[in-house]
Amino acid sequence: MKKFNLILAVLALFTASGAVVAQTRPGKGSFGTEVQFNPFDQNGKTFQLDGLKFRYFLTDNDALRLKVGFGFDSEKYKPDDGEDDFVKGKAADLSVDLGYERHFNVAKRLDLYVGAQIGIYKHFASAKSEWTEDNGNGQMETIETEYKNYIPGEGNDDYSDRAYFGVAASVFTGLDFYIYKGLYIGTELGLYIKSHKTNKAELKVSGMETQEMNDSDRYTSCKFDIEPTLRLGWTF
Repeated sequence: MKKFNLILAVLALFTASGAVVAQTRPGKGSFGTEVQFNPFDQNGKTFQLDGLKFRYFLTDNDALRLKVGFGFDSEKYKPDDGEDDFVKGKAADLSVDLGYERHFNVAKRLDLYVGAQIGIYKHFASAKSEWTEDNGNGQMETIETEYKNYIPGEGNDDYSDRAYFGVAASVFTGLDFYIYKGLYIGTELGLYIKSHKTNKAELKVSGMETQEMNDSDRYTSCKFDIEPTLRLGWTF
């Protein structure tokens, strides 16, 4: 909420200073696209691109929206027990949301909207490791291991990351502040409900049969959040 208030204060400062010129507001048939990002510090990262959003205005006040979120990360480390020479893990995220917005012209440069959306999201996680050992004949043999739908822990933990698939729904309200013609910045505050289930994990060691781990867990959360902190877009 503090970040939301900070952004409102910045928008008010722009208006008061007269630094913003007249804009072209969206209307029926307008198409908009925007990038969504977080410029504030989070987990040691000062900038994160969260995804893209597209809008199409059915009327002057009604719009459909499509949000696509994405992310990718990788790591390479040597486990604490020293058994593996290395473990290389990869993780990625993908989400798709479809929603509706109702817009209200509250000021010359300020556009308020409310709406709802539903969507799906997927988290990917996998890893590979290898180590060498004496095969008993005086020769060193490289053993490779593949971890499907999970990344093993560095110590005695079974998982450091796990793949999952889920569904999400939200109701939200947001503000768009038009800087020049169709160019705008904005933010959005919403109530988000998410529920996902972990995917079946598999462990495959070279020369051995694949081991399946049938355990799975479901996680559900409901919270108010700002996703993302800032949005920068253009309406045609």
